[in-house]
Amino acid sequence: MPIITTVAITSLLSSLAQKGLDKAFESGVDNISGDAYNWIKSLFYNNNEPKKILKELQGDPQNLEKFGNAVAIINNSIEDDPKFEGYLKEILLKLPNIENTISNSKNVNTGNVNTEGGDFRIGDNYGN
Repeated sequence: MPIITTVAITSLLSSLAQKGLDKAFESGVDNISGDAYNWIKSLFYNNNEPKKILKELQGDPQNLEKFGNAVAIINNSIEDDPKFEGYLKEILLKLPNIENTISNSKNVNTGNVNTEGGDFRIGDNYGN
C-alpha cells in the first residue's frame, strides 16, 4: 500500500483553510467523485459551515498542532473505513497543483527577510 505523505495532506488542509472547500477544488472538483467530495466535506464542514478545526486553521494556518489535529481526523476516518483512503488518494491526485518556477535569476528572495534593522540587498548593485 503506497504511503500518503504528510506533505500532501498538509497541502490539502492548507487549501481548505485558505480557500474553503469549493475554491480549493475549483478546477478539479468536476473530476473528483461525489463520494470523495462528500467524504472530505463531512470531515470539515457541517451545514456548509466550517467545523471548529477548520475555523482554527483558518485563524492560524501556521499552527502545527491544529494541522496535526486535522490530519488525525482524516486518519481516524480512514481507520474507521479503509475505502476512505481511496477517496483521499483521489482528492490528492486531482487537487490543483500550483507550481511557481523562477530560474537563472539571482535577484529573487524565496524566504522571509528579517534584517534586525540592518541592510538588505537583492542582486549585485541594488540601489546603486
